[in-house]
Amino acid sequence: MSGYRITDREILLRKRKLRAEIARSRHATRTTLATLSGERRRLTSWRTYVRRFPVATLGASFGVGMWLAAARPGGKLPRSLASTAFRWGFAAVQSGVLSDLKSLWMAYQSRGAGPGADMDT
Repeated sequence: MSGYRITDREILLRKRKLRAEIARSRHATRTTLATLSGERRRLTSWRTYVRRFPVATLGASFGVGMWLAAARPGGKLPRSLASTAFRWGFAAVQSGVLSDLKSLWMAYQSRGAGPGADMDT
């Protein structure tokens, strides 16, 4: 009968360890999600890119305005000029977005939370 009680204690101990591990994993997941959520808000805010790339965003918005003016009937502006201004501004902002996403991914990987990370630690 004592063997049965030892088994029960071992099972209870294993359950406690598993619950503690689950709690640690939840906490780590919540922390990572909160960090990523803040980064997502920052990266998707148009204000971020207006602050970082004022000339490029001005060029892109100027190009859109010129393109809209050229598209209306009787528009005298050449569409190619509007298209060039928009593409230039968009390319400059796009490179900044890609570099931000790359640095976010590298930070995520360096924390050991990325795909392929060892989940037993």
